[in-house]
Amino acid sequence: MMDKTWKLMFFFSEFFRDMYTFIRHNGYSPLASRNKKLFYKILIETHTVEKGLSLKEPKPLFGKDKINGIIHMLNEYDRTYSSLPLEMALGAFQGYLDLHRTLGLSDDFLFYLDAYVEHLKRDGTSGNGGTKRAAPWLGNGGLDAKAFLESRSSCRMFQPGKLDSRLLTSLVELAQSAPSQCNRQSSRVHVYQDRAVIAQLLELQGGSRGFAHSVDNLFVVTSEVTAWGGAGQRNQLYVDGALFSMGLLLACHANGLGACPLNLAILNTVEKKICSVGGIEASERLIMMIAVGKPLESHFRAARSPRRLTAEILQLHGG
Repeated sequence: MMDKTWKLMFFFSEFFRDMYTFIRHNGYSPLASRNKKLFYKILIETHTVEKGLSLKEPKPLFGKDKINGIIHMLNEYDRTYSSLPLEMALGAFQGYLDLHRTLGLSDDFLFYLDAYVEHLKRDGTSGNGGTKRAAPWLGNGGLDAKAFLESRSSCRMFQPGKLDSRLLTSLVELAQSAPSQCNRQSSRVHVYQDRAVIAQLLELQGGSRGFAHSVDNLFVVTSEVTAWGGAGQRNQLYVDGALFSMGLLLACHANGLGACPLNLAILNTVEKKICSVGGIEASERLIMMIAVGKPLESHFRAARSPRRLTAEILQLHGG
């Protein structure tokens, strides 16, 4: 009985600490960095303009108040933190102006927006937001997408050696194609190649016994709390971080690497220790660790991990 009581007390303690972390670092907190909050807010609001532009028949002069709000935030934003908000906004504004030129519309707001776009260009900003042409993937070079997805398995036997930094960078770039709510991109990737540090991190994680000694490359995926605001978004950072992590696992698989996701179902005290050892900021929540490297063998032994019957998890709701 006492054991169950202690477990219930842990629930209260852990949820309270989660609440404190979210309240302290979320996008509405007066204690969070103002510039960091502006960074995420501009991305979120600009993405709503992009979504409007991607519609089949956008409403003329849609989102005027939204765009005025974005401009106000851009004027207060310190671009030394990151140029992305300005570049994304410029691309979206250019797309907005191009749409209305195509429609043959003229309006004082469009003249004002055009002048602001020219102002951004004079400051050296290049636009990369707005819309693009896209198409469904129809296969490339004989690669079977179904076979590719079904062939991914967790690898727990790695060749010794550090992966090249350029390869690591390309893996993260591929993972960035994962969807992110309102394009806020809260995910972060910490890469460790120091054996002593990796050993400490894996010991705290606690689920890699038996192969931790063979891990020379370790990802720790996190999600930044400041990207999110309001009680309704309290868990969304984990959704974004999980999508990003799956993208990273598939990127490893596509590059012929073995990878093993390691869960972080841990107490806040352990998370704090991991952040301390790994040099991770308090405003980031841990999503998962991923051990990665070249497989020890071309055909490595992996857990079969049979899946449930699709009929057991699929529920079709007919119209």
